[in-house]
Amino acid sequence: MSAPKLKVLVSGAGIAGSCLAYWLGRARLNISIAVVERSPVPRVTGQSVDIRGPAIEIIKRMRLEEAIRSRTTTEEGTRMVKSSGKVFAEFGLGDAFTADYEILRADLSQVFLDATEGMSNVRYIYGDSIKSLEQTEKDVHVSFSGGSKDTFDLVVAADGSASKTRSMILDEQVLKDSYNFLGQYLAFFSIPSRPTDPKMWQWYNAPKGLCIMTRPHRNPSTRGAYLCITTPAHGRQDPAVDDVMEKGTEDKKRVLHKYFDNVGWEAKRVVEGMDHADDFYMSRAAQVKLGKWTNKRALVIGDAAFATFGVGTSLAIESAYVLAGELSKIRSGDDIPQALEKYEEVFRPLYAKMEDLMPGFPQIAFPQTTWALRLRDSALWFASKTKLHKLLPDDAEVDWKLPDYDWVDR
Repeated sequence: MSAPKLKVLVSGAGIAGSCLAYWLGRARLNISIAVVERSPVPRVTGQSVDIRGPAIEIIKRMRLEEAIRSRTTTEEGTRMVKSSGKVFAEFGLGDAFTADYEILRADLSQVFLDATEGMSNVRYIYGDSIKSLEQTEKDVHVSFSGGSKDTFDLVVAADGSASKTRSMILDEQVLKDSYNFLGQYLAFFSIPSRPTDPKMWQWYNAPKGLCIMTRPHRNPSTRGAYLCITTPAHGRQDPAVDDVMEKGTEDKKRVLHKYFDNVGWEAKRVVEGMDHADDFYMSRAAQVKLGKWTNKRALVIGDAAFATFGVGTSLAIESAYVLAGELSKIRSGDDIPQALEKYEEVFRPLYAKMEDLMPGFPQIAFPQTTWALRLRDSALWFASKTKLHKLLPDDAEVDWKLPDYDWVDR
C-alpha cells in the first residue's frame, strides 16, 4: 500500500517544531510540512539549554551529535560565588548543573533547521502565525494572521510555554490551571567577554530572590548574562516587574536597573552590558501541565505541552521523535486521531518520570533572606566537597525504553 498523502502544519520553528519537521520529513509518508513562525527571521537569541536522557540517543539517530557538539557553549562546570567573587562551591562537567551537552537555544534550533534544509517536503513561513483553526472530521481549516487560509490534515502547536495556539486546540476544561507561573522572571542577553572570564557557569545570589549569572559562549567575544528575580512563592507576582512584561525592552531594562544596580559581584559590568545588548529577552518562568495533549487532528508538543525546568529541551526532542514515529504507522489520513492517541499513550510514561520539579524550586535555589541564603550556600559547599550529589539518579538512566521504528537508522 502506498503512503498516505498528508499536509501538516507546525506552529513554531523552535526546537520542538524544527525537530518534528526533521523526523516527519524522514518518515515513510507522502507528506508536506509547513512550519509557521511568528518571528520574521529565525530567532538568534536564547539562553543555554542542555540535552539529557533518551534525547541524547535521538540526536545520535539524527546523525547530529557532532554538529551539536561543535556548537556547544564550551562550559566546563559551575561555580557559586560570593559578592566579592570568591568561589565557595564548584561542580564539574556532567555534575548537577552543567550537562555534557550545553548549547544555546538558537544554536540548537539552527542545527535542526539546517538538517531539514535539503528536504523538499519541508518549508518554513516566517512572519506569520495561526489566527484561528476549525476542525472537521476529515481536516483542519486554518486562518493565518497574514490573511491567508489553508486546510491541513494535522496541526501541531510547538510555539512555547506561552502558546497562543494551545487554546485553539484544547478545550477549556483541559486548559484550566495548566499554566503555572513559578514566581520567577528571567532576563537573558549577551555581554562582551573578558580574557579573565573562566569557561564556567558563574552564579551569584543576593537576598530578595535576586541572582546574576554569566555563562561562556562558543563565540569567544561574548558571554551570556542572566538576571533573575524570584518571588517568595509559586504564583506570586512582583507588581513592578509584571507591569513591564508586556511593555518594551527599555521599560524592562529600566526596572532591572532598579533591582540590580549595586547588588554586588559583577552587577555593574552586567547591567552596563545589558544597556548595549541587542539580543535582550525577558520572560516569566512557568510550568505547563496538561491532562491531555491531543484533540482529534491537532495537538501540542514541546513547551506548549509540558514546559518545565531542566528537562524541557530533552522532552521537546523526545516528543518530536515519538510523534513522528507513531504517525509513520498510519495507512490513511483517517488514522491520524488514533495515531495521536497512541503517541500520548507511548510518551506519557516518560513525561511522568520527568515532569515534577525539585520540591521548593525555584525558591529554594533563589532565597529571599540572608539567613536562608547562608543555609543554601552551606548545603552547596557541603555537596561540592563530599560529592554527595553524585549519588543522585543520573538523567541518562531514566527507566524508559526509547521506541524503535524500522525506518530509523540506529
